[in-house]
Amino acid sequence: MKIVACTRFIRTIWIFAVFSLLIASQGWAGGGQHYPNGAEDFMVGALPPPGTYLVNYMLYVKKDSLKDNSGNSAPVDFDAKVLAEVPRLIYVSPRTLFGANLAAHVFIPLYSADVTVNAGGKKVVDDSKNGIGDIIFSPLVLGWHFGPELHVVTALDMWAPTGNYDKKDSASSILSKNHWTFEPVVAVSYLKEGFDVSAKLMYDFNTENSDTKTKPGQEFHVDWALGYSMSNGFTGGLVGYNYMQVTDDKVNGSSVVDNKSEVGGIGIGLKYWPKQGPFSATLKQYWEYNAKNMPTGPQTVFKIIYAF
Repeated sequence: MKIVACTRFIRTIWIFAVFSLLIASQGWAGGGQHYPNGAEDFMVGALPPPGTYLVNYMLYVKKDSLKDNSGNSAPVDFDAKVLAEVPRLIYVSPRTLFGANLAAHVFIPLYSADVTVNAGGKKVVDDSKNGIGDIIFSPLVLGWHFGPELHVVTALDMWAPTGNYDKKDSASSILSKNHWTFEPVVAVSYLKEGFDVSAKLMYDFNTENSDTKTKPGQEFHVDWALGYSMSNGFTGGLVGYNYMQVTDDKVNGSSVVDNKSEVGGIGIGLKYWPKQGPFSATLKQYWEYNAKNMPTGPQTVFKIIYAF
């Protein structure tokens, strides 16, 4: 009986410690994780011709398991659902710099989120939030076209803490982080004989959340796609992403050890671009694997692009 009681006590303390850390840092994982993994896909490195474009991302994300530092599921009932719509406006200039076309863009995330956590037979989190997330922008995007096959885009994307962040509501921290993120970006697409090999590589530098005194660690992540384009306007193939937190989070200036997050995702994508005209639509379904120190689950992304 003493051994059973001791085991239960240790488990209760462990659960309390985990969720104290997660909720105190206004998230469920290490790192800032501003960027929604898997947002980009086919032809991501090919900047479009000069003009104005609207890209609209719709994401449905369901996180149904919370992973610990060993990749094992935490002994809690975790459920988070996020529905987000993120319109993005892109302007591509006819002007060039270093042989690259100049562009600028801005994203405005809108979201609805629900988070519930049950531990030890009790509901420890029951939060919901909707509204605007942190705006993303870059005043300088460079796009090179090295012939018809190789295309490269570089940018410095910035997340401004403009969302409806509420430190008492963990659901608000999904798309509103209360800190800046500076993200150098390199995107590459190799297109040949209908094949599309594309990747978007990103590295994140995060500032401190002034409410929680938490400075998320630096992060590396990549979206990728392997596709084949058919003559009827359809492109299909594999899509995926990989995320890795590189440095420790810091709380009140002290490093938080054994809390670095990582995850991979793989799925299928289908793009329809009729006659390569002004409109295209892409649907993707992802499943995650090898998650550590973060919630995990499937997600669906639907993206449309319209050229004005």
